[in-house]
Amino acid sequence: MIKWSLLLLVILSQPCFAKLNIVTENFPPAQYIDDNNQLTGHVVEKVRKALDASSIDYTISVHSWSTAFNTALRDPQTCIFSVTRSKEREDKLLWIAELAELTTNFYALDSKNIQLDNLEQAKQYRVAVLKDNYSHQYLLSQGFEEGKNLLAMDSFDNIFNIVRSRKNSIDLVTLPKQRADYEQQTQHTIDSLQPVLKLNIKQPSLYFACNKALDKVSKLELTRVFSTL
Repeated sequence: MIKWSLLLLVILSQPCFAKLNIVTENFPPAQYIDDNNQLTGHVVEKVRKALDASSIDYTISVHSWSTAFNTALRDPQTCIFSVTRSKEREDKLLWIAELAELTTNFYALDSKNIQLDNLEQAKQYRVAVLKDNYSHQYLLSQGFEEGKNLLAMDSFDNIFNIVRSRKNSIDLVTLPKQRADYEQQTQHTIDSLQPVLKLNIKQPSLYFACNKALDKVSKLELTRVFSTL
């Protein structure tokens, strides 16, 4: 009887973790769906390594960026990667761990023959940008306007689709250098994109972050396992 009581005490003393919903987007080479319909990429490997070292039950699902980001803002037991830690987002999420660095450029379609010396010059062109992405928020803060010189798309895939099939409707796109390089290495039919201007501010890093209402037990466990990477 005493042994069973001790066992019960040990079980009850263990921390209880609520299941986590982990959301992300298709963002190669950091994370993407491969030919076997499996989520892979160097950031995915880092995230899974940390989560598998924890005592937390979790699922990872892939969505458009806007859906993933808004789910993380709305649902207490939801975390998201890879999300840039920008000034505008600082108070919106619980920042757990840095995953990778990021560089973002304006890219011009090669056929457009566009040259830029500064951000102000870009306002005369039609710019495709990822909706709710760091670069979207930054351009809005700098006086760009949706419907005038800014076209917000809900995924990077849709940005590249418009480059391929509706190139006359845009002039520039804003893309992370890593994604642009990957796309042009793997999709040879795409019109060549040339970097014409780097966003002239400190580029935020990519993070694993969670809803601010995440339970404290899960927060402590996530902080612990990510700190070991």
